[in-house]
Amino acid sequence: MNSRERVEKTLNHQQPDKVPIDLGGLVTTIEADAYEDLKRYLHLETETLVMVRAHVVPDEEILKKFEIDTRYIRPYPVQKWADVNKQDTILDSWGIKWHRPKGSYYFDPKEHPLTNCSYHELEYYRYPDLWNKEYEKELNNQAESMYKDTDYFLIADSLGVGIFETAWLLRGFENFMIDLMLNKDFANKLLDIILEEKKEFFGKFLDVVGPYIGMVMCADDLASQQGPLISPEIYREMIKPRHNELFSFIKGKVDAKLFYHSCGAVRDLIDDLVDVGVEVLNPIQVSAKNMDTKSLKQEFGKKVVFWGGGCDTQKILPFGTTKEVSAEVKERISDLKPGGGFVFAQVHDIQPDTPPENIITMYDSVIKHRDY
Repeated sequence: MNSRERVEKTLNHQQPDKVPIDLGGLVTTIEADAYEDLKRYLHLETETLVMVRAHVVPDEEILKKFEIDTRYIRPYPVQKWADVNKQDTILDSWGIKWHRPKGSYYFDPKEHPLTNCSYHELEYYRYPDLWNKEYEKELNNQAESMYKDTDYFLIADSLGVGIFETAWLLRGFENFMIDLMLNKDFANKLLDIILEEKKEFFGKFLDVVGPYIGMVMCADDLASQQGPLISPEIYREMIKPRHNELFSFIKGKVDAKLFYHSCGAVRDLIDDLVDVGVEVLNPIQVSAKNMDTKSLKQEFGKKVVFWGGGCDTQKILPFGTTKEVSAEVKERISDLKPGGGFVFAQVHDIQPDTPPENIITMYDSVIKHRDY
């Protein structure tokens, strides 16, 4: 069974020959500092490329070494990490300013362009054209070549966050939480503007790569460690209808599975996500409240495919011993693999301070225990 067949069978809740392994998407990759350490450990002398901020595009040699079954199609050309690393401030296409404090690994949102915006000013803000038309032909050729010349499972990675996250990043988190409760006309108008921007982007992206991909990746964080960031009732009133419209639009454009990423304790929202068309759920944050892999598999294993949750990236992978990493991987695979419906990935991007020995141990353990 080749990689594409393996993942397709898994996504149809059938048992393949082996658990598929993923690495390299926006929310399933490795951070640049950890990747630099890994390359040195493996004596690999290649340039580190990133897709967004410090999220690495893994080298093909690494992907083959770890028996990765997936490859990603991205709507923008990759960047050199050496160039990105010189910056401490990045202005994204939405006008949101990201800043990396001195001594930090991470770029954090620093300035929100709609902080002081009124309802009537919303329509005058200069919203971005999210589609890179200049890259269109190259992207189409790349997708066609990867589909015809390899047997990997291909994924369309939008490289962006979803409707809810974009709204609070534009407005500021506290402001948008207040809007959802007390300023609903403003919140509804902003959410509708973002929805149309996202539909326009996905329409153009999928027109170019649609014939070649098997899954579309969407991300929109809805939860913290302890539970949803907003109540299920507010989600159902304000966000769910837009998710439903966007995901229905995507499904109408392409015959591919819908992947949805949200960090945190999303258990209370899984049925709602299934209801709006989510078929693949990521990342299964095992350290969050009520996100035990065994019980999730028992309750939701026939409704969604679990993509991730294979190794905790908060404590075990960066700070555990190699023995603890091996035990964690074995336990998560045991919980999630029965009957198919599970693709291995660590919980989130491999964090910057993760030792290369632990990364290698994780993949060695997956390969050891992935056979059905």
